[in-house]
Amino acid sequence: MRQRFTGEDVKNVPEESGIFFLYQDRDLVYIGRTAPRIGLRSELEHALRVAMADDMHATHFTFELTRNPKTRATEELRSFYETFGRLPLYNRPHPVQLQQRAELRR
Repeated sequence: MRQRFTGEDVKNVPEESGIFFLYQDRDLVYIGRTAPRIGLRSELEHALRVAMADDMHATHFTFELTRNPKTRATEELRSFYETFGRLPLYNRPHPVQLQQRAELRR
């Protein structure tokens, strides 16, 4: 079930390993995962701070508990790419990142 992407709703998320999905209205815009030794609540709180500070627009979220967040996130990203031929908006490389990679290769 989608929940509003607010601090109040994020507080109810368990501090366990897993993956999460951010939506802008009905569109999936980001698939994220927990890092080792960091729980979902902390990751979502961080994403909420980023959304408030930057131009990231997310209105809702869902999550899934898993012991293998890296694998599950990769599976979800692959499935999204196979379905839509692209990555979710905020999982795509940013132009600045691409430029920095090109400069590093020189």
